[in-house]
Amino acid sequence: MSNLMDKAVEAIGKGGYGTALTGAGISAESGIPTYRDPGNLYDQYDQGKQGGMLGVLMTNPEKAPEILSTFFNKLQEAKPNTGHIGLVELEKMGLLKSVITQNVDGLHRLAGNSKVLELHGSIYRMLCTVCGIKKQMEQNDLFAIADEIPNKLGTITSITEIMTGILPPCSCGGPQRFDFVSFGESVQELNEAVLDVTSCSWMLIVGTSGVVHPAATLPTYAKNNDAFLIEINPKESDLTSQCDIFLKGSAGQVVPELVNALKKAGVGNK
Repeated sequence: MSNLMDKAVEAIGKGGYGTALTGAGISAESGIPTYRDPGNLYDQYDQGKQGGMLGVLMTNPEKAPEILSTFFNKLQEAKPNTGHIGLVELEKMGLLKSVITQNVDGLHRLAGNSKVLELHGSIYRMLCTVCGIKKQMEQNDLFAIADEIPNKLGTITSITEIMTGILPPCSCGGPQRFDFVSFGESVQELNEAVLDVTSCSWMLIVGTSGVVHPAATLPTYAKNNDAFLIEINPKESDLTSQCDIFLKGSAGQVVPELVNALKKAGVGNK
């Protein structure tokens, strides 16, 4: 990999800022299931392939307490891994402008990246379904609510109860839901993400399969504007053919290696 790593360092060292597109793979290293891999949620419940977690919950409401409790338990145990920390280091070095993520787990923010564009929303935000106000939650508040899921959803009968039966009501009196994007809903912060990828000099593609749109179109925007694309993944994805370099391996392994190689070459702030 050394020759490819040298090429990545050379491309980043030419100047300009970079951006990173991340997917479920980077969070899997923190213990959060990808759902698409064999044996995980979408494999157990076929509806997830079309409707995501909400699709699973809608068609299996009796399983909602179990599914959501499992998710929140994994989330509570998860910590930013060396891949997340490596992206923070790239920002501190003055090289990385933003992280564009498909993950809703908030790990990039917890790690310390200052500009995180969350295309699919965040489990740490509440959205009022009446007035539209969004409110950020602290970790303790989220997990206190999560602890009550089995009690609150023990007798649910509809998707409305799944979406609004967990969170406290808004100050306006309206029901609140988690501010994550389900299938069929528009992604968030897409315009800002497009602006970043169309003006970046290089782009990291980390831990994403490249099958979920519109996130999967962002590397094309970058490539069409002459950005240098570097993919970091354990195996090739639907985006590999567009990339200038494929660095095989996990985010937790390769991102720190890239950071160290850049520092050794004197690229970025000391």
